Amino acid sequence: MEIKKNDLTYSLLKKSKIDQLLKIINKTEKISSSRIKTKKTKKEWLWQYKYLPTYKSFCYLVKYQNKIIGYYHVPTFKFHFEKKVFLIGNVQDVGILKEYRSLGIFKSLSKYAIKDLSKKVDLLYTFPNKYSIKNFTLNNNFTFFRYLPIFIKQTFSIKKKMKLGNEEKIIYFKKINQSIIQLFKNFCLKHQSFVIRDKSFLKWRYLNSPKGKIHIVGLKIRDKLNAVIFYKYEKILGFNSIIILDFAFDNYENLSSLINNLNQNLSYKKDSKFHFIVMSGIFHDMNFVLKENFIEIPKIINPRKLILLTKIFNKKIVKKFNKNLSWFVTLGDWDIF
Repeated sequence: MEIKKNDLTYSLLKKSKIDQLLKIINKTEKISSSRIKTKKTKKEWLWQYKYLPTYKSFCYLVKYQNKIIGYYHVPTFKFHFEKKVFLIGNVQDVGILKEYRSLGIFKSLSKYAIKDLSKKVDLLYTFPNKYSIKNFTLNNNFTFFRYLPIFIKQTFSIKKKMKLGNEEKIIYFKKINQSIIQLFKNFCLKHQSFVIRDKSFLKWRYLNSPKGKIHIVGLKIRDKLNAVIFYKYEKILGFNSIIILDFAFDNYENLSSLINNLNQNLSYKKDSKFHFIVMSGIFHDMNFVLKENFIEIPKIINPRKLILLTKIFNKKIVKKFNKNLSWFVTLGDWDIF
């Protein structure tokens, strides 16, 4: 197929084209070795790109003969960097219809999108798969920030002797209360940068998510919340597993205690028994938490490597941004779950 550049048009998505876009998204061949292919519903799309806390996202389209053949989604979030608040865009769902691939169309669409985004956000981040990473790094000058290792814990290896103390107890939450918000605030501020996890973000990302029920569990000591985990059930290699999406804690011993007591304290049905706990991220005291509780999945057998790339537009951030920066990142920053 030969397509001339003048035959392609680029634009931001209009409300009237959402249904047409969804048909293209669901027609686009999804590249994923870790999740079952599922159709994206309008409810999920609206939650992800319209009803997010900032109410600001950008979806760029490329059309051929007035037909959508590709898309480039970038929702935005408030981002804390060196005690100041900026706007960060997360490059998420991108794709080109199969019959229009290998023609340089995605390259041109991404360049169009990034040129416009440079005027609207302070920086971008993304977790590309192995098929798109070269386009981000070679064609769009995204830079490598960090590889996020995946850690796994078999539930039978949980320390049974690590019992709760007399004044410790596991608490399950149905709502996000002030103690959870304050714990996240205190924990996040131990880092130089992070997507701001205030009440509106946590409620949108976890309680309002149409991607499946997300649970909240915490550890209290003398009625004070010392650690909290947001998690959901997923199938990993055919086994029921817990995916830890987000968390906050006052010290790593309390998070470890919460993790090691999950298996004994969950009131689950037979069909929700779990075999693995999965965790990933970049965070304060990460080595203490993960080395004590988990085993790292070797890169060579990891089916979906999480590589964090960034592109910075704001000169104030460029001056201080470096790879040694403490950036709080969890699986909740990835749009897959």
